Amino acid sequence: MKTFYDTGKSNGKNLLLLHGTGGDETSLVDIARFLDGSCRILSFRGEIQEDGMNRFFKRNGLNQFDFESLEEESDKLLAAIEKESQDKGVAMEDWVLVGYSNGANIAAHLLLERKTPLRQGVFFHPMSLEVHTQNFDLSDKRLWLSYGGDRDPIVSQASFDELVTALQKRHADVTVEETSTGHQITMDELQSARNWLENL
Repeated sequence: MKTFYDTGKSNGKNLLLLHGTGGDETSLVDIARFLDGSCRILSFRGEIQEDGMNRFFKRNGLNQFDFESLEEESDKLLAAIEKESQDKGVAMEDWVLVGYSNGANIAAHLLLERKTPLRQGVFFHPMSLEVHTQNFDLSDKRLWLSYGGDRDPIVSQASFDELVTALQKRHADVTVEETSTGHQITMDELQSARNWLENL
């Protein structure tokens, strides 16, 4: 997988970036540096193409997910994270996943459906992918999630709530930031996420 990497400073957080549909490995870099100006950055580009746009797994229309692709690409991404972590000398549990939309969705799916040392995440505008096959404990996970309210044309309140409930039922520590500004990331969200990160 194509990546962007910046070592950052020794006192920074380790931020692992997963872009939204149509983004690439550079799309969230400025956001990462706002969240923590000293951060180490490892960012991945999704390998699925949809009308020329990069994604992390296939879909057959808006919110019509290809579940075979989801599982295949989740395994590929996790393997890539494991390899890059080993190569860069960063423990898996030291990364903070930072995902937006499609990237947030696959990040949440990894935590829910794969036993992994990954345990921290900032997820902008995620939704439930309606896959609930596992029930192992998530009490080691600390997550911040945002939702854009009823103006969000992609993420419904029901789908967002389903994701939050799935995480909380398995004892993840979940912080929710709700706005009324739709699917885009706002400065208020960024400030909230930065404050949350400072207290990790």
